[in-house]
Amino acid sequence: MKQELLEQFSAMLEAEKMELLEVEASLMGVGGLGQPMDVTATELSAYDNHPGDYASQMYERSKDFGLLQVTKEYLGEIAEAQRAIQEGTYGYCRNCGHPIPEERLLAIPRTLFCVSCKKEQEDRDVHDRPVEEKVMYPPFQAPSGLRPAREDAWKDVARYGTSTYVEKDQK
Repeated sequence: MKQELLEQFSAMLEAEKMELLEVEASLMGVGGLGQPMDVTATELSAYDNHPGDYASQMYERSKDFGLLQVTKEYLGEIAEAQRAIQEGTYGYCRNCGHPIPEERLLAIPRTLFCVSCKKEQEDRDVHDRPVEEKVMYPPFQAPSGLRPAREDAWKDVARYGTSTYVEKDQK
């Protein structure tokens, strides 16, 4: 990659880093995530209020935590991209080694993967399901010793009558 293009990407990365550091500082600043919620709450006391009164403040706080997490992830990606520039590996996919198209680097200068490798990574991440799902039983099956649920359970219940259907014996 040409030196002038590397300098352009380096400047773009530094500008994005400064912007993200400002976002991080504003999220952690006075009245933000750097202080406990009871200090930043606008109500004088939580004792005389319904718990729902704090819902908006809790929502905003959890949203800010999400923004802070994404900001830190992006700052980490920028640091890796800056390290790749210094090492001379910037612009090449970390997975397959192929050159990353210039258009992609202009759009997302912190990227270290080509489009196809990033798509594979995202697909793999989507399919990583929580560990709890491995112990869940498939529908209509139960562990040994328990009565399994049946697909026709509605028919069993409906024979006693519904709002629209009553069997002939019950008339």
